[in-house]
Amino acid sequence: MRSILEHTLSPAEAAIWWLGQAGYIIRSLDLTVVIDPYLSDSAANGAQEFSRLYPAPIQPEDLMADIYIITHDHLDHLDPGTLSEYQYKQDTWFVAPSQAAKKLIPLGIPESRIVIISVGESKTIEGLEINGIFTLPTGPDVLDTTGYHIRFANGRNIYHTSDTQFHPLLVAAAPQKPEVMMVPVNGKWGNPGPEQAAELSYALQPKFVMPNHYDMMALNAENPEVFKWFCARKNMQEQCIIPERMQPFIWS
Repeated sequence: MRSILEHTLSPAEAAIWWLGQAGYIIRSLDLTVVIDPYLSDSAANGAQEFSRLYPAPIQPEDLMADIYIITHDHLDHLDPGTLSEYQYKQDTWFVAPSQAAKKLIPLGIPESRIVIISVGESKTIEGLEINGIFTLPTGPDVLDTTGYHIRFANGRNIYHTSDTQFHPLLVAAAPQKPEVMMVPVNGKWGNPGPEQAAELSYALQPKFVMPNHYDMMALNAENPEVFKWFCARKNMQEQCIIPERMQPFIWS
């Protein structure tokens, strides 16, 4: 985590570090944002088929952020193993949709540090504009699932779709031409597969698009090169970035 916090960026730049699954750290203008970090093995409790395939790249107690965003209440997104061990609960702003936010208080998150941003809502925290974006939830247990489009004061912006089914309404509601888009490609439990994810990406025309949700669990895996192939079929091969875990992707 120290190497991330000490990574030098120009005032016009932003950087993303992929944590695996759908988790990211984003930095710009000395502001650190994390989205859906899954740094434990919570999903394997009682379901060993969802065990991690590799160790967490950062220990939960070492994670540090100004703003911590949670898209929905599934264990690999709202991770009790990460949140319970997180050391900066009094100093970090926690953003989540309404129902997911209720799960944070039993994990030791002060209610005064929780900001609810659901679909269609927008708020600015520490100079970061955060917009709740429509998703088509993947199950009745997560009906408040929210994607997030965030914009730093220098204009750098990203769109995290969260887990979502593919649908024309999603295309209509999503931000057009985000700078960086993160989209699931696992094609299971309601998420789009590589072809649908490429179709969604083509419709939104991001400057860059990163696949996620394909690497953590054997039962929920997919080959990201398939997504890249479908992107290439739509002349988006230069836009498709398959990230390496914990290696910064920098843009301006």
